[in-house]
Amino acid sequence: MRQGRPAARCTACEFEWHSPAMADGLRVIGSCPRCGGELEFAADGPMAIDEEPIRDVNPSRVLGLTKPPR
Repeated sequence: MRQGRPAARCTACEFEWHSPAMADGLRVIGSCPRCGGELEFAADGPMAIDEEPIRDVNPSRVLGLTKPPR
């Protein structure tokens, strides 16, 4: 079952996030928590926080626990 257009997508590993809350958290991190790749966001997705991305933050502090890649 397809969930429609993702709110965020990694350009390297092509993982997709469909939750607006996850996309907002990814904006804070600034890179893919799975592979470190660059992220692209849907134009109609949540607005970015008016801050620079926080580097060297554990992704689980922003996104919660995620399943490891297979």
